Amino acid sequence: MARIMAFANRKGGSGKTTTTVNVSAALAHFGNRVCIIDTDSQAHASLSLGIKKQDSGGLYAILMESKDPKEVMVETYLPNLKLIPASRNLIEYERRYSADKTHRTILAERINHIIGEFDFIVFDTSPALSLLTLSALIASREIYIPMQAHFLAMEGLAEMVRLVYTINKLYNPNLKLKGIIPTFFSERTRLSRAIIEEIKKNLGEAIILRPIRTNISLAEAPSYGKTIFQYNKRSNGAVDYYYLAKEIEKLK
Repeated sequence: MARIMAFANRKGGSGKTTTTVNVSAALAHFGNRVCIIDTDSQAHASLSLGIKKQDSGGLYAILMESKDPKEVMVETYLPNLKLIPASRNLIEYERRYSADKTHRTILAERINHIIGEFDFIVFDTSPALSLLTLSALIASREIYIPMQAHFLAMEGLAEMVRLVYTINKLYNPNLKLKGIIPTFFSERTRLSRAIIEEIKKNLGEAIILRPIRTNISLAEAPSYGKTIFQYNKRSNGAVDYYYLAKEIEKLK
């Protein structure tokens, strides 16, 4: 049965989509069967895999037209890495149903029958506490929080931790915060080291996963519709995401 996980952070610019795409790609390179579900109407995860932004279909068709997830999956550069893409009309779905609490569990229900076909199902979420972000967390069993290593990001981290507790209480007691991933990290700066120590003090040392160093190739790869492993497999970004994915793969 698949491990179902979400990469989420309410604060934008955290490297969340970059982390979703490259961890998923690394897991697929290791031989796992992986499905990314893009829940953000901006479709950045889809674009980062070379899939053009669509006006309709994809996740919207699963939610609104009861399409089988297998009908809307698209292929990527790896045969064992699938994508359920986002589309522009997810904005309409959010607008229409954001106040309807019954829609928060629909995503979990609709993907239930593909769980046995993958080793990992991975949600990319929007940088907002939207209906689809809540739906992805309710459907998940693991949450990973990428965050920039600066103090303004600590407030966003605290909000995400509180959100996990709320979802545990109201919808999904099985959702666990499995890791915090420092991004845009520089070990030489005092600030980056101080942030790591602050998180360890509050949440424990084991919660910190491999940091992702600042790397220009990570910023360039999405504009070519490529993962870091396609774009520059010898870069620091590729090395960091390889070892981060290995770490996540070993977690139970």
